[in-house]
Amino acid sequence: MVLSTLPIDERDGKIRALPEAILGRRAFIDMAPVLKNKKRTYAIRVSRSKRHTITFEHLSGKFHMPMAAASKSLAVSKSTLKLRCRELGILVWPYRKLSSLEKLINKVVELAHPGFQFIVCNIRQEIEAIKMNPSLKIKNETECLRRAMYDLHYKKRRDDSRVAN
Repeated sequence: MVLSTLPIDERDGKIRALPEAILGRRAFIDMAPVLKNKKRTYAIRVSRSKRHTITFEHLSGKFHMPMAAASKSLAVSKSTLKLRCRELGILVWPYRKLSSLEKLINKVVELAHPGFQFIVCNIRQEIEAIKMNPSLKIKNETECLRRAMYDLHYKKRRDDSRVAN
């Protein structure tokens, strides 16, 4: 984010005419006063420059984080991150999808059935494909497996609670 400050007229507190070369097309004036050298000034923020430096490669390294944490690590606001994602074609932040698949892998490994190694390999390939294209949907086989694992764990919790009572 590029910041420049402009002094205001002390008599009436208004900013005088600003040349368009300073503001640019998409700049806006933050009307919150900034104290600098005990003189009131207003900050002109140009957010386009920082937003356009974020590439898909930067974002793909942050898909494992929630959007708030990713925006903090990229040093931009959450709104700026959302705008850049939309510009790059990422309609939905893939964190929840990826974390769901990681949890599914952990549940499958927990069962430790020898035939499930192939399934774990397929889920890992699906995770890599989603990291390359976050708009991809989860495959039907994976959704069925996820639903089956949920049902299995739900029944186990229900039976455990009945035994405890």
